[in-house]
Amino acid sequence: MKKLLSVVFFLLLSIVSFSEYDFPYKNPNVATIFGSSALMIDGVSKNIPVKEYTIKLPWCKNVPKEFWYNEGFNFSLVPQKEKAPLVFLLAGTGASHNSLRNELFQRILYDAGYSVISISSPMNSNFIINGSSSRMPGIIFNDSQDIYNIMKATYKKVHNKIKVSDFYVMGYSLGATEAAMVSYIDEEEKAFNFKRVFMINPAVNAYKSALKLDNYLDFPPEERAQRIADIIQHIINKVVKGSVPEHTVLDVETIFKIFSKSNMTNKEMQELIGGAFRVSSIDLNYITDRLSNRRLYQCNTKNCTMFDRFEKVNFASFDDYVNKIAFPYFKEKSNGDLTMDQLLEKARLQYIDDYLKTSSKIAVVTNQDELILDEEDLDYLKDTFKNRIIIYPYGGHCGNMFYTPNVKTMLHFLKEGELTNEN
Repeated sequence: MKKLLSVVFFLLLSIVSFSEYDFPYKNPNVATIFGSSALMIDGVSKNIPVKEYTIKLPWCKNVPKEFWYNEGFNFSLVPQKEKAPLVFLLAGTGASHNSLRNELFQRILYDAGYSVISISSPMNSNFIINGSSSRMPGIIFNDSQDIYNIMKATYKKVHNKIKVSDFYVMGYSLGATEAAMVSYIDEEEKAFNFKRVFMINPAVNAYKSALKLDNYLDFPPEERAQRIADIIQHIINKVVKGSVPEHTVLDVETIFKIFSKSNMTNKEMQELIGGAFRVSSIDLNYITDRLSNRRLYQCNTKNCTMFDRFEKVNFASFDDYVNKIAFPYFKEKSNGDLTMDQLLEKARLQYIDDYLKTSSKIAVVTNQDELILDEEDLDYLKDTFKNRIIIYPYGGHCGNMFYTPNVKTMLHFLKEGELTNEN
């Protein structure tokens, strides 16, 4: 009875707290586009010391000539002058280490007294080419092993530039899922012995989450190519028009930032979110096909250009990548002894289920209206993390992670190890 009363009290406390959660965007699509790339907290420094590095990783194979611009693995360090805790910051799906969202997190963490090493998503082109041991990302546990090895390499590069008291790891979106798996790997290897792990809007089942975003562009077969082409072209035109030409980057964060100034219907916002994700998927299909020499998108002309190959990719989705490139690749590597379910098992948080249930150093925040999760995923997170998770009523996908109460909750957990709702 005492335990039951405690649970009821906790629930009542949560209801009271969330009744005060005044996040302004109640529509998850609006939150995702408008809130995920903008600070909603005052007083954060605009200028902090960011040092960029490019290193050659020992396991990196030769970089094809057409990817000359991606030679070497890129990462950044934000150093504190005095001895301080170091946060490894893992970018979301397809994002680079110096993406807008990573930059905002760097500024917040630096002001709070942390040094920060920022690492790109395993689905970012620079990571695929230089950091991925298989050059075939998307199998989250395998990617996390690569991230862990990269963490060791980046820290080795900068260890004489900073004095570290403790190590932390955090990430958003797919970076959050990877942060948990990196921590699991570290429990065995103990290179860092992380003090805390903070997960923001993680995917539970990366493949299922990707299909949800793929389906935002679910048009009839006879219209599919033209409709997607029109959306992608519209996005490209708007990004080019809204950016400084020499700094134009076609990633999810840039797209959302530029389109946040537009008035859109709910359907148009879903197509924008799906279109931004599809841009990453096209890149993923093109680069992995080229690097693995599978020739799925091989053009017939003798002097095949990058644009010829993009035409062959024909707006391929993440599902196309998994079924046509990644699964055949890993099945060949296992001499045919691999099923799709066995492969995708490593792309689910359930793969490290026992660890997540018992590790008090890990905390999670997500949203009830999260675009990449369904009720089954939310139930799994609640059952797994118990009192180490906060589920906000609004925010969409990462739309509230720079909102003042969310930032306070994050910083309080990193400092004190307690997850409390900081409204």
